[in-house]
Amino acid sequence: KSIAILPFRSLNADANDDYLGIGMADTLITRLSATGRVLVRPTSAVQKYTSLMHDPILAGNELGVDLVLDGSIQRLGDRIRITVRLVRVSDGASLWAEQFDESFTNIFAVQDSISQRMADALTLKLTGEERKRLVKRDTENTEAYQAYLKGRLYWSKW
Repeated sequence: KSIAILPFRSLNADANDDYLGIGMADTLITRLSATGRVLVRPTSAVQKYTSLMHDPILAGNELGVDLVLDGSIQRLGDRIRITVRLVRVSDGASLWAEQFDESFTNIFAVQDSISQRMADALTLKLTGEERKRLVKRDTENTEAYQAYLKGRLYWSKW
């Protein structure tokens, strides 16, 4: 199986949240790639699909993948809502969809939950070590992580 994880669209008017969308996709790409069980398109291949108007099926066809994970992010104060949908490119069928509502200070828990449920949706039978890699966190500091995501966004635009 092959998959493209598109940058999550920020549904907020605040352009400062754009880094969250590419950051969320980048984290999920890295985690799912670490399992070695599915071919995942790299962040550099999907970052051009940051527009609110992108079509996940068209993107999937352009990227030559079987599946596309499409998502959106809404943030209000210290709350964040992330909606994700796994779509089969060949027929546009939605294979899995879920909504996550969390405290923004716990963005890591949201990423862990999405990556685990996405792996389950792809019916991957992961070993204990692969499960550990799927939920691995590089930092527990939310502010540092936000700064890192902003840096990655600006680096990719440079």
